[in-house]
Amino acid sequence: MTRYAISPDAACAAVEDGAVVLNMRTKRYYSLNQTGAMVWRLMEDDLTVEEIIARIVGQYDVDDEEAARTVAVLLDELTAEALVAPVTA
Repeated sequence: MTRYAISPDAACAAVEDGAVVLNMRTKRYYSLNQTGAMVWRLMEDDLTVEEIIARIVGQYDVDDEEAARTVAVLLDELTAEALVAPVTA
């Protein structure tokens, strides 16, 4: 079970169509669509990647594979920007 921790340098604010994340270290903003904002909120709630994928499948008209791909791409991008990091147990 994989979890991601949100960086203490990241601040997130909900907007009408998703969320905006600020990397306070670099002063760069990132825009998340509704799905990305949902993933962020679920990470804040300390859900595992597998639990996040299951929630997306339940919320949107996608299968497990598509949801897993979408989440993986988002997590890779957020990790590359040092906004999240995988938690090692």
